[in-house]
Amino acid sequence: MDITHSVSAVRTWTSSSSLRQWVWRGIIAVMAAFIIWDLVMRFMDGPTITFFFPRLFLWLFIGCMGILVWSTFKALHDLRWKLAFVLLVALGTTIILVGPTDSFPFRAPGQDVTVNERTKPLKPISANVLGLEVRPASLDNWIDAKVAWMVAEWRGHFQTLRNSLLKALVPLEKGLISMPWWLFIGSTTLISWRLSGYKIALIALIGLTSIGLFGLWDNAMRTMAVVGTATAMSVGLAIPVGILMSKSDRLQSTMRPILDLMQVMPAFVYLIPAIYFLGLGKVPAVMATMIYAVPPAMRLTNLGIRLVSPELIEAAKAFGTTPWQLLVKIELPLARPTIMAGVNQTIMMSLAMVVVASMVGAKGLGADVLAGIAQLEFGRGLLGGIGIVVLAIIIDRTSQGLAKDPRSKRSS
Repeated sequence: MDITHSVSAVRTWTSSSSLRQWVWRGIIAVMAAFIIWDLVMRFMDGPTITFFFPRLFLWLFIGCMGILVWSTFKALHDLRWKLAFVLLVALGTTIILVGPTDSFPFRAPGQDVTVNERTKPLKPISANVLGLEVRPASLDNWIDAKVAWMVAEWRGHFQTLRNSLLKALVPLEKGLISMPWWLFIGSTTLISWRLSGYKIALIALIGLTSIGLFGLWDNAMRTMAVVGTATAMSVGLAIPVGILMSKSDRLQSTMRPILDLMQVMPAFVYLIPAIYFLGLGKVPAVMATMIYAVPPAMRLTNLGIRLVSPELIEAAKAFGTTPWQLLVKIELPLARPTIMAGVNQTIMMSLAMVVVASMVGAKGLGADVLAGIAQLEFGRGLLGGIGIVVLAIIIDRTSQGLAKDPRSKRSS
């Protein structure tokens, strides 16, 4: 008897499930037919285009809200909570239906938008404080005036900084361009093989050879000079500051919002003070790239040193190590994987600034991409972008070999 009852229950459930599926299939088929008919009538200038497609987002909103309401109703087990939820939904639906017609975006994108004529533009705040007019809206003018004063007063210092960077950047660029291509490719392949294995060495060989065959060698070397200079300056600044941050909680709390600002600020903004103070050329590109790329190395240097085991540090202090010995022989070697990950991110962010830096006169692969955009030459821009990607892959995979934990080599 129990078996017969179970079989009948299964048959009833199966039949109801199949019926439910057919009902849903019928609803979907009717909706699809209606949408297709409405879309076809759109090209026939029929009247139904004013019914469905202008309210497409409304239908999607109603469907999603219906699914949410039904799922919430099924999740409630108490009858009182179900009744309260139904009343709440009914009240909200009533408020929406009797509300103003412009409370929901009924119009589809591209259609006319109703403009409220009663809205007035917000007037800038102006106040008189101790005889001085204070207007927050004029803050940009005040900043411009201060920057102009700094440029006029400190012009000699900025020119000295510019000439010093050029003395390091120009010989590096000329040396890379004049270096035989086979020597650069061979050296890079050997370094990649020693640090990351033969697979990365093969990628470096094929990638650099392809750059030469496509006629991008000189611009690639110019890009390497700018990226190398900016990375060296970023790492030279980031690692000492990161070490100081790891030793001082106050300095860490002070530098954290500054680093957040440096990372969140759009990259184009860094070009404005660089042009003001240093003019056009490679030097402002290097400075803007350095400001944009320095935060990851600084953060991860601080993090890597702070993650060193406190027990190991206490044991080293117990043996009488000095703070300098503790830093150089214990903390920095153990934090090297994290620090090198930060250096790797700095290199990648420097490469990401190549196109932006080309806007201020820094030649290289970014100039090819920029010229492709300006002159609508898709092939030139694509080849320049591929060259940047190839350099990024080679540098990324090779630098990851330096980030290996030294403790993992003990077994070998």
